[in-house]
Amino acid sequence: MHSASPDDLHRPFGKFGPVKDIYLPKDYYTRRKEPKGFGFIQYFDPEDASNAKYHMDGKMLLGREIDVVFAEENRKKPSDMRARKKKWQRPFL
Repeated sequence: MHSASPDDLHRPFGKFGPVKDIYLPKDYYTRRKEPKGFGFIQYFDPEDASNAKYHMDGKMLLGREIDVVFAEENRKKPSDMRARKKKWQRPFL
C-alpha cells in the first residue's frame, strides 16, 4: 500500500461501520516519506472491526492482497516514540 492514502482505505472499510481513525505510518528514512506498506484502522465499535476483518482479509485492494489482523497495542503517541528512541541511545556497559 505504498501509494495508499487514508481516503483510499476509508471507502472499503467504512462499509462495516463508522471509522474512528486511519493511520498509515510513514517511512521517514526515504526521501519521499511514503507509507511503509501497512496501516491501522480503528472503529468506534469492536463488532464493526470484527466484521471488517472477516470480510476484508485476503481481498485485493489497490492491486495488492491484504492481510487484516487485530493490532496488539494501541497507537503510540509521539512522546512514546521519543522515549523509546532515547532508551536505545544509551551505551552498553
